[in-house]
Amino acid sequence: MEIKIMSVEIIKPSSPTPAHLRNHKPFVPSDIGYGDFIPAPIIHFYSAQSKDAMKISSHLKMSLSKTLTYYYPFAGQVIDGVFDCNDHGAIFIETQVVGDEMSKLVKKRDNNLFKQLLPLKGDTQEISTTYSKANLVVQINYFSCGGIAITICYNHILVDGTTTAYFVKSWAEIAHGANDIKDVVVDCSSIYTPYDAYASLRSLYEQNRWDYSPTELVGKHFMFDSEKIAALREKIGSGPYLNHLTRFESIAAFISGVLIKNADRGTHEFTSKQIAAVIAINLRNKVNPPLPPQSFGCLAMTAIAKLPINKEIDYNYLAAEVHKSVKNVVDQYKSNMHVDGPVKGLENSTVIHFSDISRMPFYEADFGWGKPILISLLSLNVKAVCLLPTNNGVGVEAFIVLTKEEMAKFEQDPEFLSYAKPFVLKRARL
Repeated sequence: MEIKIMSVEIIKPSSPTPAHLRNHKPFVPSDIGYGDFIPAPIIHFYSAQSKDAMKISSHLKMSLSKTLTYYYPFAGQVIDGVFDCNDHGAIFIETQVVGDEMSKLVKKRDNNLFKQLLPLKGDTQEISTTYSKANLVVQINYFSCGGIAITICYNHILVDGTTTAYFVKSWAEIAHGANDIKDVVVDCSSIYTPYDAYASLRSLYEQNRWDYSPTELVGKHFMFDSEKIAALREKIGSGPYLNHLTRFESIAAFISGVLIKNADRGTHEFTSKQIAAVIAINLRNKVNPPLPPQSFGCLAMTAIAKLPINKEIDYNYLAAEVHKSVKNVVDQYKSNMHVDGPVKGLENSTVIHFSDISRMPFYEADFGWGKPILISLLSLNVKAVCLLPTNNGVGVEAFIVLTKEEMAKFEQDPEFLSYAKPFVLKRARL
């Protein structure tokens, strides 16, 4: 598969951002030691279109420009570690995909191929320099079959996945003719006390000298249908530690338990004594009154559940530890309005990141030619589990990133496969 860049443009807001809004105070400070840009890509795949590509291009650019007036920090830049809402604009790239049909790409679900759809695969200095300062990069990939893959690459220091989901949904609504977007709260600094959400994670890595970018990680998608989730919740929730499990608690505990069960103890990977399950918590619905779901920012906190690596696996206990870690952090935040400081007592731990965006409206993004047939994340450089929505709204898709050896054991584990199956796109229309 070859990606040919056809054009690179800067899309600015259709109306200039007022002067009093140009100094944006993000929820999470930018000077956290990870650089000015932490890219987080997500791809929307759309089936073959009969419309002219030039008309689609013009339609997307115009609607994006209007949407940026509501989500104006996306049109700013990071300058010397500060978010400046200077209306510099978002990067808009258009490419032609040569070689592979989109249907084959989607069915393979090969993350190495998906990565070729990431923004800025060109080697021009102009593109790479601009990219380093932008808060939002959009790449429209046109396949010869007529299919379209829209890649959104956002700065994770500035926003989280929830913001991105509602941004794309708003973009699609404006493309459909909406005159305005309601309830977008951009400045949350008066509600939340900004804190360094990554300070605790940084202390984990420093304590244990973990490699933040381990080699040979692979990401694969698995499906938990509604019936299997119900059976899993009933099985895990029958223990003494916790009843009435949430969907996330059940799946997080189950995946952690399967990983612990298959741990090859004594190897480099599992000289550790516990798993540190780093759990992203969406704060929007945790405050009273709750914020609108499309509130702009990285409005997330991290809870850390300490899951012991024992020979005997108690899924109910693991779920209880996940539940308690989230509850403790939320309660502390409500009372103190911030959480900060290093994490202690996690020596010899293996880190896995958990997040749940399965209720986000990714599949509602219809720009005028139908909803996405597939939403995909890309393989991360850390071990992770992310729960995604499904295109039919039934069940949950779990995107799991592990080492090649760990993934091989997952794919052969009878207990895991009794509840989760490798992802297969059943929708025929590509």
